[in-house]
Amino acid sequence: MIIQISVACIATAFIVLVVYLVAALQTARASLKQVNETLVHIDAKLDAVTGETVKLMQQTQQIADNVQGKMNSLDTLFHSIGQVGESVSEVTASVKQVSATVSNSVRLAGDKVNRERNTTAELMEWASLALHLWRKWQSRKRPDIQQQKQQQPDERKDHNV
Repeated sequence: MIIQISVACIATAFIVLVVYLVAALQTARASLKQVNETLVHIDAKLDAVTGETVKLMQQTQQIADNVQGKMNSLDTLFHSIGQVGESVSEVTASVKQVSATVSNSVRLAGDKVNRERNTTAELMEWASLALHLWRKWQSRKRPDIQQQKQQQPDERKDHNV
């Protein structure tokens, strides 16, 4: 009887174990089915994302190529701007030199004009002095001339008589 009860207990335990195993397998099967559906869904989304990623990568490559082309254009532009800057610097230096030369020429011309004015003023003073001396000499000479003129008519009278 103990053997029969033991066998009955073992059989009951085995049945309970099988029921739990069946329930666990059904839960595992449902979980696997859900995982499979999720994987299918993820796979579909992954394909869509992959397509979008490829498009995005292509657009990024186009943008990178475009930016590279524009950078190359900007390099030549900046090089040209640098050359223009150098040219402007050279022109500025030339203008400064010309300005200094013109300024110096104007200053020298002004100095020359001032010297000529001074020379002219000195000549005018000398001329004025010479004229003054001439007048003085003439004024001293005139009384002698007048005396001579007065004496000459007297001599004429003497000759006529």
